[in-house]
Amino acid sequence: MTSSFDANASSRSPIAGARSTSSTRPTFFELVAADKLSDALRDAFAYALGTLANVNASRVANVALDYGDEIFALLSFVAETKALSSGDGGVAESVYGLQRAPRALKPERLSSDGRYRIDREQRFWSAVILAFAPYVARKCAVMHERLAPERYAGSRRGRTSAFDGGDVSARERDERELNDIVRRREAMPGIRGFATRAFVKVYPAANAAMETATLVAWAGYLFGRWNINDPALILVDCYITRALPSELEANAREVEAWRAIEMRRAREANSPAARIANVGALRVKNFVMDYAQSALIAAVVGFKLTEWWYGAAEERVANATTLPVPPPPPRPPPHPLGVALPEDKNLCPLCRKTIRNPALLVCSGYVFCYSCVHAHVDRYSDCPVSLHRAVRGVDDIRRLFDGSS
Repeated sequence: MTSSFDANASSRSPIAGARSTSSTRPTFFELVAADKLSDALRDAFAYALGTLANVNASRVANVALDYGDEIFALLSFVAETKALSSGDGGVAESVYGLQRAPRALKPERLSSDGRYRIDREQRFWSAVILAFAPYVARKCAVMHERLAPERYAGSRRGRTSAFDGGDVSARERDERELNDIVRRREAMPGIRGFATRAFVKVYPAANAAMETATLVAWAGYLFGRWNINDPALILVDCYITRALPSELEANAREVEAWRAIEMRRAREANSPAARIANVGALRVKNFVMDYAQSALIAAVVGFKLTEWWYGAAEERVANATTLPVPPPPPRPPPHPLGVALPEDKNLCPLCRKTIRNPALLVCSGYVFCYSCVHAHVDRYSDCPVSLHRAVRGVDDIRRLFDGSS
């Protein structure tokens, strides 16, 4: 497969695409970091809702937690649409100075400054995929585990959603319950039953195919075979590249020019009150857009610091509240008819020699040589000192080991 940059290639390989130079080609770690940023934002959003659920806004937060994935997907779509409209990259991509470039260099994608940029349709579908593809993947995983828990028996899946724990783990279900779920699924009538059974059968193969395609795309990108690191980029006919300083300046000039036009329109309102309201709203919007990226990074860092802080605090509290090991109960006094205790505690009451392989008799708490007490209990079933009965025989003997050994 050739890797040269072909400016006129409109029918190039669906994966190869246009090749960026070494200065604009993102590193593997930049792409991974951008790919994981959305998950970090989702966790931060879920953490914020969980915190609100424990304070005064509990009712609103609880409702939001019930539909947390849906709300986050909609917010992500709005954020991605805004990021792609003001630049050529999504939210996470713009954080790391990345942008999307068209693979097919069509004339309608040529901007006034001589750059090929993604068009409006590519921006829209990029926002849809960035916002809703992870949502659909999570929901499908949760649904498949709920409908076919027998396939996950013996293994505990991780949480598929930051807003709930998913369905009950298949490991926690007994065999009878799993069989009941399978029987109800197979007996489900009508179109719903057919769709349910089809989904249960098709999902594993479809998920494996998607994971394989993603792995191949990442491997090819890592080894420099093509510029596509995500199969979804093929659907929108673009690839990810690093934004050059000149391109960022050109994008900033376009944004400033558009803002100047909006400000002029706002000041052309008929009434003074409308002019003040329009100008104020426009300035607030521009302020939010200017500092949204920095606030985004600060939110992720703050969430990670808070998570670490509370995790360490919970560990300290748990350690502080751990109760000490209670002392053993007092041993019963020696029986007059039993074996007398030696004055030296290091001697075995039976053989009167230094204790070897120490063993404790649980019915009384006295310590003997293992061989001595084993022979005595096996014959008499009691403690030789207190004469307390060893109900379980030699099973009441406990070997003692030195913690340093």
